[in-house]
Amino acid sequence: AVVSTQSTGYKAIDEVSFDQFKSMIALINNFSDFEVAVRMYQIAKKPLSKAVFKRAAYVCSGEVLDDTIIDLLFFVFDEAGDGHLSHSEFVNVMRKMETSVSSAQKAKDDPGSIGLGSYFRKCIRNEMIKLYA
Repeated sequence: AVVSTQSTGYKAIDEVSFDQFKSMIALINNFSDFEVAVRMYQIAKKPLSKAVFKRAAYVCSGEVLDDTIIDLLFFVFDEAGDGHLSHSEFVNVMRKMETSVSSAQKAKDDPGSIGLGSYFRKCIRNEMIKLYA
C-alpha cells in the first residue's frame, strides 16, 4: 500500500513486491555501469532527477524500476529534499550493497552470513532512523 506523506513530498510504502526487489537487485548487479552513467551528471553539475535515474537504471540493468522503488530511493537519499539524489551517499551505500550481493552469492551455504534481504532491510531502516532521529 502506498500512502501520501505531505511533510516530505514522498510516498510512504508498506511493502516491496518480489518483482520490485528483483529489479533493484538487477541494478545492484550492474551498479558499476550505472555509477558511470550517473557520475557524468555529477561531473556536469546536473541534478539527478527521477526520470534520469529511471532511464539510467534501465539502460544499465535492462530492468524498468518501478516508480515506488524510485520514490523509496529518492526518499532515503534526497538529502536536500529537492527531488534530486545525493550522489555521494547513494553511491557509497550501493557499493556496500553490491559488495554484500557478491559476498552473499559466494557464501550462500554459510549459515552465519547475512542474507541480501536482511542487508537491504537493515540499510533502509538505518537510513530512516537517520532521517527521523
